[in-house]
Amino acid sequence: MTAEQMATSTAIIQVLEDDSSSNDQVKIVKITETSEQALPPKQPTERQASPSSKVLFLDGIRGTAVIFVVTQHCGYMHDIYMGAVGVDAFFVLSSFLLTMIFMKKSIKLFAEQASYRKWGYTLADYFSRRFLRVYPLFALLSIALWLMPFKYKYQFYRVKKPEDFNLFLTLIFHPEHRHYLMWTLPLEISYYFILPAFVLTVLKARRFWWMPFIPLCAWIIHEGLYTIRDNHIHQPLIKHLPTFIAGSMAAVLFVKFEAWRKATGFEFRAVHTVALRVIEAVLIAAYLSVSFRGLFFNWFGAPLPISTQYIMPFTSAKLSLLIVIEMIQPSTVSLIFEWVVLRYMGKISFSVYLLHVFVIYIKPISSQHSYYDRTFSFFGLVILLATVSYHLVEYPSQLLAQRISRKFALLASLDHQKLVEESDTDTDSNDKHHAADVDAARLEKSFSHFRLLSKNRGRKDDSKLANSTATASA
Repeated sequence: MTAEQMATSTAIIQVLEDDSSSNDQVKIVKITETSEQALPPKQPTERQASPSSKVLFLDGIRGTAVIFVVTQHCGYMHDIYMGAVGVDAFFVLSSFLLTMIFMKKSIKLFAEQASYRKWGYTLADYFSRRFLRVYPLFALLSIALWLMPFKYKYQFYRVKKPEDFNLFLTLIFHPEHRHYLMWTLPLEISYYFILPAFVLTVLKARRFWWMPFIPLCAWIIHEGLYTIRDNHIHQPLIKHLPTFIAGSMAAVLFVKFEAWRKATGFEFRAVHTVALRVIEAVLIAAYLSVSFRGLFFNWFGAPLPISTQYIMPFTSAKLSLLIVIEMIQPSTVSLIFEWVVLRYMGKISFSVYLLHVFVIYIKPISSQHSYYDRTFSFFGLVILLATVSYHLVEYPSQLLAQRISRKFALLASLDHQKLVEESDTDTDSNDKHHAADVDAARLEKSFSHFRLLSKNRGRKDDSKLANSTATASA
């Protein structure tokens, strides 16, 4: 049997197990489809968006972001603050994924006119997932630091004085106790409470959803260019809120575009694809120039003076638009970030972020003279430590979140079924009342008809009696 007569194609379906900021729980189910005369296309075509390409490359971006963070803390490229670029990427990815997932759920609930109780179950599921995604590892880390002697607190998490570390205040994210890398977690958790309100506001606006986006875009650009941001412990959410909002706006644009494309049957033509690729190339050039503080700005002139190029460069708007473009029309860019190494780094990125200091600040490792020895030691041991942490802490927490989510889904379905049954009962009751009214009307009509017949018969009998009396008289 030749290849022209029989060809086997394998499709990989990616099923997301965890709608969290890290889409790392992916089941891969291989389905082998056999089709006759399945010849390859004669001309190469643009790579189509698939569920896997729409999700997996985001893990690759997250993996790249955590590599940036580790790189800066290791002392490499320390002059350009790549860690700040990586943190901004974390914020954008979290807000984009969570907004997209919550928005799709909300659209479904609005479509089925869900009860307030079902909305409550949905929100409880959302917050329980977010809590179990980030808090268990953070809590264990805080307890471990609390048990350590002071010199290790200072060595790994820059605690300056023994009295500066308070376990309870650390666990509740007190502004004065956000030690070193912990400063990002309260910002993310704070935005978790803003995100549902943002999504519901957009959906309630219906066809005017785009109107608030105009001032929001102007605000994001202004804040990104002219607000001083750094990555120290006292950073409030408001200074990083434009970064989160940029990711959420990108998610709304993607969901709205997908709905419009389904409704209209729109398909990308060559001119559309070329236009997207030109825009994407400009965005990539701008993103790299801002991240590395040069490149095209040095070659063609910087748009801002050096004094306004702050510690945390403004990258969120460019990254958000790049994600939207790759989501609606994937290219080689997303294929690069689907590389399994970057995806794995994205999978364990939370553990890498919180725990890498326990490797890179160990003196026997950091004091090695050979640059290559240090590099391989840093990344090899960090990946090993993060892998252990992921399987011992993160993965069990995600399994628990899934079990809780199934409980909430069951409660929501039971509530929906109860409402349907009550609706059916009301309908049956109304039908019974209507049938009784119809029967009563029919009975009344029959009695009226009977009375009319009786009256007519009485008149006829009276007429006959009168005639017979008249005849007798005659």
